[in-house]
Amino acid sequence: MKEWAAEFKHGCTSLEDDPREGCLKSATPPPEIIEQVHDMVLDDRRMKAREIAETIVISKERVRYIFHEELDMKKLCTRWVLCLLTADQKRTRMKISEQCLERFNKNKTDFVHQFITMDETWIHHCTPESKQQSKQ
Repeated sequence: MKEWAAEFKHGCTSLEDDPREGCLKSATPPPEIIEQVHDMVLDDRRMKAREIAETIVISKERVRYIFHEELDMKKLCTRWVLCLLTADQKRTRMKISEQCLERFNKNKTDFVHQFITMDETWIHHCTPESKQQSKQ
């Protein structure tokens, strides 16, 4: 308080810290770490942030930051779910595209014959009535 009072006496009116060289406001994790966390949570949606942090050797707070800020996920009845499905859908499409590219590179002549196409879309919707049903 004494330091602030002295600053105000000298004409400083800002309550914010002055920017300092070399000091970052936030540290964004590298894309490789984000990808590892995303892969782990897609493999097991009931995995705890502590377990992921111990496996990758990062802090629990950093794992939670990745869930909420980078992957836009939240915990719902012991499962990590996406708030918006666009990031998950993009990731799934990217993996499928990579698999298709690998198959194309292996056998370019029969590549088209390996695809199965469908003309209908099935949509499954379930609204659980209780917390116990949502866990199942």
